[in-house]
Amino acid sequence: MITLLVDQVMNTALDGENLYLRDKSPSQRLVEMEFLLPIDVLDAPSLNRVIQRHDSLSAKAHELGFYTVKGMLKGFIDLVFEHQGKYYVLDWKSNHLGEDSNSYLRAQLEHAMVDHRYDLQYQLYALALHRFLKTRIRDYDYEQHFGGVYYLFLRGIEPNSDAGIFNARPTKAMIENLDALISGELSANATEIENSDADEGANQQMGLGF
Repeated sequence: MITLLVDQVMNTALDGENLYLRDKSPSQRLVEMEFLLPIDVLDAPSLNRVIQRHDSLSAKAHELGFYTVKGMLKGFIDLVFEHQGKYYVLDWKSNHLGEDSNSYLRAQLEHAMVDHRYDLQYQLYALALHRFLKTRIRDYDYEQHFGGVYYLFLRGIEPNSDAGIFNARPTKAMIENLDALISGELSANATEIENSDADEGANQQMGLGF
């Protein structure tokens, strides 16, 4: 079963044209990229405002609720890869959405993304990659170098189909606002702050499963 899923993913054009993971050399991919996002101060109302304003998917989701936090947000991106000069975030999902490929079409994927708050996950992953690329690419430019995010729902992927493939590209404005928010420049409702250290991290306080 696992071998079949892997073969289907490797032989599926993620963009419907010529983006095949099978073609990516070791120099074009980075597996399990660890990242740390220092949080100066972050409150739920401010985060809700930013992501709902800039992402239509987040606008459909329930509002996040957590105590104001500061500390370190830690995570791992399943795969970062390069394609035609742009860099992408890729995340594997094993969610069971139905028995056939019709259960993995765009509308169903969006529902799953919202239900599990994967929208916030890919926004933070995008910010982490954005910061990483700024340190690695001379004259880095978001519009030129950041390609977007792919969430692959493995159970629904079939060659010659876009079933099981969710892709998005956060706007530059969103990434810049999210960056400023986490850095404490946009936080407006900081009152009682829950401190977190590197061992606990902010993930648990924010209810993040990564």
